[in-house]
Amino acid sequence: MSKLIEKFREKHKNVSSSKLVDEYYDLLSRIQECKKAKEFKKMLRYCQKSISLLEPLIEQTKKEFGVFDIRSIPAIEIGSIFWAIYGDEAQLLNLKEIIEFFPELEPWKKTIEKAFLMKDLAQRIYQYVKDNEGCLQKELKKALGVNEGRLISNVVYYMELVGKLERKKMGNTYALFCKIPPY
Repeated sequence: MSKLIEKFREKHKNVSSSKLVDEYYDLLSRIQECKKAKEFKKMLRYCQKSISLLEPLIEQTKKEFGVFDIRSIPAIEIGSIFWAIYGDEAQLLNLKEIIEFFPELEPWKKTIEKAFLMKDLAQRIYQYVKDNEGCLQKELKKALGVNEGRLISNVVYYMELVGKLERKKMGNTYALFCKIPPY
């Protein structure tokens, strides 16, 4: 038994599952609002709370509809990206543990695998940019030995979004600069 799941069960043991599911959907709205407002740390706190409610969500959905057919879980999909960009390996490991514990969350295994790749790549990009201030984004693929240009592009985009990097347009690419100390 997962210690994390035990902790969540203990936390929610005296609350009805319908109330917990209502809280999940309330948090879902808050996650979206915070993302739109670029309040990423607050958004991640809501993601964390939402993740603790996945078991009641799974149970309630299966009880009502006979199957867990939810196709999107923003706490996983959005949370994993931002935890990766912030370098929060502990939170990614917690998320991985939860995804592996519930068979219903199987579709999100690739999401968490990608998040770990993004975390490692974000750290490598930050270090490279720090050592080569003003380097061009299009050079990263070769410099880091990464074949997936789209992955690099996504990681750089999110790093800029959270304020870790600054991009300045230079012709058909961007020059990159560090904005805050590394992870």
